[in-house]
Amino acid sequence: MKTIQDFIKEIEGSAAFQDELKAIKDKDALAEFLKKNDVEGTVEDFGKALKVQSEGEMTDNDAEAVAGGRWEWGYNLWHYFFG
Repeated sequence: MKTIQDFIKEIEGSAAFQDELKAIKDKDALAEFLKKNDVEGTVEDFGKALKVQSEGEMTDNDAEAVAGGRWEWGYNLWHYFFG
């Protein structure tokens, strides 16, 4: 099984994963997505991890990701389901 943090890193590097996440419309579908990708943790755990990542201190690489739109999926997903 993958940890949520490891999976978030995977998502950051995969346009395909990001597109799949953008298509998810409810928490049940998000739970299925996590299960399908062998992620350890609940939807709520995933949401907490996204929130921590979006609110935590940023490295230069994080700032570049946000500026380049690569982290937009995480913020939008967290805001849609948990914000």
